[in-house]
Amino acid sequence: MGAYINPKDMRKEEWLGRYAVIFNHSLKWADVPNGYLPICLVDNGPFTTAGIAYCEEEWIRFRKPEDLRPKVWFIALIEKLHTVSPELIKYMKGK
Repeated sequence: MGAYINPKDMRKEEWLGRYAVIFNHSLKWADVPNGYLPICLVDNGPFTTAGIAYCEEEWIRFRKPEDLRPKVWFIALIEKLHTVSPELIKYMKGK
């Protein structure tokens, strides 16, 4: 399933606008600054998802070239991500 951004008091796009910055998805996993994680905002048509790439394998999954859905990449502080993704901690401990 994965870890996703699900703020209770605003839309995920608004949260990303406040607490994240655009990230060049063509960079390597090693280019992600310490203390941050990448987020992939995916347009699924009727709804969007904001998946957190909590490890390099998840980063690769989100970047599959055959997945043609529109995407925008962000990075955010891990401590901020924990406030809107309670499941993130269990995924990070598993890696």
